[in-house]
Formats: sequence, C-alpha cells, structure tokens
Amino acid sequence: MQMQTHTTPLQPCQLPDERLVMLEEVDFKWLMAGQGWWIDTARLHSDPSYATHLLDLVEATQSVALKDCAALLRAQVGIRH
Repeated sequence: MQMQTHTTPLQPCQLPDERLVMLEEVDFKWLMAGQGWWIDTARLHSDPSYATHLLDLVEATQSVALKDCAALLRAQVGIRH
C-alpha cells in the first residue's frame, strides 16, 4: 500500500513549537532565579533588548544547565548572541 504525504510550504519542524519555547522559558526563569536574577516575564516577551540582556547575563555564570537552557531559548526564539 502506497501512502501519499501532504507537504506544505512551511513544515512544522521549521517553526518553533510554542510549548517547547514555554518550557524553556520556565526553565530559564527558575535557573536565573537560582543565580539571584529575577525575570519579568511580561517584559521578556515585549522588550527584545531586555531579553537579549538577560540571555547575555548567562555568560557570567558557571551553571552549565543555565548556559544550555539559554542557548536553546536563543535558538528557539531567534535571538542572536
């Protein structure tokens, strides 16, 4: 039996899964809190310079988990380093 697949111009894997981004944001928020850095979630979503600044702060930490989380979050939301 031959199956036909339907393709669209934008494949789902090309767009960030909003659920995964949300989970990365929650991880990021808690890992940052563990370093003493509190996150304004509303501002994180509305102010690109604030988001970039927070992600840049990660470079000052020794936390591998936080660095990994920040790298994933950067990639998922398209913020360059």
